[in-house]
Amino acid sequence: AFYFICGGNHSHDADYLPEHPAIRNLMRRIHERGHEIGLHPSYGTFQQPELIKQEAERLKRICAEESIDQHVWGGRMHYLRWEQSTTMRAWAGAGMTYDSTLGYADRPGFRCGTCFEYPAFDPVAQEQLNLRIRPLVVMECTVIDAVYLGLGVTDAAEEKIQQLKMSCQQVSGTFGLLWHNSYFKNSNLRNIYKNVLGSQL
Repeated sequence: AFYFICGGNHSHDADYLPEHPAIRNLMRRIHERGHEIGLHPSYGTFQQPELIKQEAERLKRICAEESIDQHVWGGRMHYLRWEQSTTMRAWAGAGMTYDSTLGYADRPGFRCGTCFEYPAFDPVAQEQLNLRIRPLVVMECTVIDAVYLGLGVTDAAEEKIQQLKMSCQQVSGTFGLLWHNSYFKNSNLRNIYKNVLGSQL
């Protein structure tokens, strides 16, 4: 899946408009290759359900205009920003199918205690929501960047990611990998990505 930011005016938000012809063309190409398009709500939305809904509607409208038909709509919060249960209810209220935010930025692994998709549950309201949670197991910068594990673009970084992938495979779970498009900027980063995906390419 490839997630698009569809709003916001924070310095951490995108510097593109999803309506721009180049972005529309990119969406069409992604869809034509059989990949899913999803939402990456802007930086300030995690406590603002109405903004998440507006941005979801904006993405769906653009996709409809480009004849992109999907039965599943999901995404991940920008900077993994999350407030239980506000953000979760916001996703459900926006008519999204799933969220894949729940992982830690500073450590790879199993924040949700599982690598299986599961139904969202609001612990405050004590009710199941019409939303699925797809756990995030590892984000590339968590392993590579100096502010986190700091393994750099090395064999050790690739091994750490591969270990987590194998842990998921051993139980026939789903390996939730977040790889930002900015981490394709050199061949060493691309090679780690390709090696991790392996036969899934």
